[in-house]
Amino acid sequence: MHRISTVLLIASIPLMAHAQAGEWGSRGNSMRFAVDGRYVIAADGRGAAVYDVSQSPVRRAAVAQTDSESLDVAVIDANQVAVATREALVRFRIASDGSLTELGRDPDAVATRIASNGTDLAGVTPLGIAVWNAATMDVVRRFATPQPPAALAWHGDTLIAAVPATGLYFFDVNGSGDSTLIPEDARDVVVRGDTAWVAAGPHGLVRVDLGGSSPVERGNFGTGMVNFDAVVASNGRLYAVEQPDHITVFDLTSGTPVAAASFEEPVQAIAASGTSLFVSGAVFDSHGVAGNSGTPLRVFDLSDPASPHLASEFQDLAGPVSGVATDGSLAWVADRPFFRIFDVSTTASPREVSSLRIDDMGDRVLVQGTRAIVYGRGDVHLIDISNPYAPHLLKVFVSHGGPPSGAAFARTTIIEGNGYSGFHVLDFDREGDPLQIGGLKGHYSDAAADGDTAWVTYFGSTTVAVDLSDPTNPRPVSQLPLGGVRSLVVPATAAHPELLFVQALDGVHLLSLANKLHPVETAYIPSSDITAIAADGDTGYVAGSGFVRRLDLAGFGTAPAAMHVVAPMQMAAAAGKVVIADRYSLRVYGPDTAPPPPPTFRRHAASR
Repeated sequence: MHRISTVLLIASIPLMAHAQAGEWGSRGNSMRFAVDGRYVIAADGRGAAVYDVSQSPVRRAAVAQTDSESLDVAVIDANQVAVATREALVRFRIASDGSLTELGRDPDAVATRIASNGTDLAGVTPLGIAVWNAATMDVVRRFATPQPPAALAWHGDTLIAAVPATGLYFFDVNGSGDSTLIPEDARDVVVRGDTAWVAAGPHGLVRVDLGGSSPVERGNFGTGMVNFDAVVASNGRLYAVEQPDHITVFDLTSGTPVAAASFEEPVQAIAASGTSLFVSGAVFDSHGVAGNSGTPLRVFDLSDPASPHLASEFQDLAGPVSGVATDGSLAWVADRPFFRIFDVSTTASPREVSSLRIDDMGDRVLVQGTRAIVYGRGDVHLIDISNPYAPHLLKVFVSHGGPPSGAAFARTTIIEGNGYSGFHVLDFDREGDPLQIGGLKGHYSDAAADGDTAWVTYFGSTTVAVDLSDPTNPRPVSQLPLGGVRSLVVPATAAHPELLFVQALDGVHLLSLANKLHPVETAYIPSSDITAIAADGDTGYVAGSGFVRRLDLAGFGTAPAAMHVVAPMQMAAAAGKVVIADRYSLRVYGPDTAPPPPPTFRRHAASR
């Protein structure tokens, strides 16, 4: 078996120029907000977005994409912000019109949470808390905590770290470097003047006095009645969040928090300025799977704290762009709640040719001939794509299961497996609703098939080869200690036999299917960063946050691919074309290909 070095796969390699690249449907999913005067800046996954909130409706002034997924944002000074991404800390200058100019990126400064006091910039890194000089990005201090902080804040030169289930740490950054701990379930913290307010989970709000020589806890508010995860404050109001969708407004004018109002609102990112509250939140399906709301910013007016009301909002595409299949000329895309079909023959300008709304559809797409299945959340939707300009839903199999789930086309059936209701062999061709004609009990999360053989992941830890020659009696034949997240069958070529290409939690695996019921592993690439795979002939592709690499399926060597991705969820390749469902957009790479046939229109005879 060939083992390919992890270093070869995930080493940081500068992106090369790509001659043929196209993108459709760029959108953000606000994760964190920062406020700079009239502008709200969002770390929205694809990069940074700037919204002008001085007018109604809200106007988006700028978007700057980053090379990897953005996680947090902090204002450094009146016209400079830092954006934390999975691969670097990127700094931008904000012009008076809201446009962004990149000032530099620091790949040695990788953080999940950041905060600045104007002079220093602190971040939660894999090695603990780092504090950098905001002008030079030199490391000023490093601090250790028993687990990563959920939030950072500043009070002058004192850095405050909120560590859930542990406490609030106070670090003297420019002095002795000593720390003070106040034990609490500290999930978030905001500083106003000489007071820190802490979101302390079931302990409610905790008030900490910062005016003396050392911090002093001054009391809890709401203990046992709430479960606060986040907190922001402005203009005598304090806003406490119980995720995913509850906000409580407190009036602080008396010095003691008094609950003035509460309302339901999806909330993931939150900030406040004056009497305005800025909110964005994910929406969740019945299985608890999150998706974009399509409103990356909503502005609430809290002039009267007892009567919050929506003042303005910005609407965008929802998503995420989560699934894709392609034949090189067309791409079939899952962009919940829409199943979309694109002409991708001209790489630089992918063009949507049709869409079909399916509110309860899954996240993944697989195509065979004139039919597509959309799956991933327990059910299987079968779609007729024989006319790409007018797809229509044929049937739905309701598994009474949930995500993650896998599905595939077998010889005359469709298979589905999930961790709740088992493995199902389905007859979609009968009259009426699809019928389960065979199955296996157990907990399954992934499935692939070819002809009369299926390969399914059992309990997330074992790949089982299943004989489907009698579809009413599927029979497990062999198994490997391999927990596939996603698997695909690669047809044989002159250079290699038929292969099972498996994305697992520990990397990717190639298995020879010379004997389908007894696959043999031939190559393994160790990595924990791969989130999508694809194959086309003798070339495989592996992708993760910020990288795509090619894999020689015959010689097992890897090389960087000149493709930019942020957060790939599914990818597909055919005819030299690679199409990627990259969460925040659809990306297309490769040569131009033959266009699909034009739409045809039926001529109606003139009435007489």
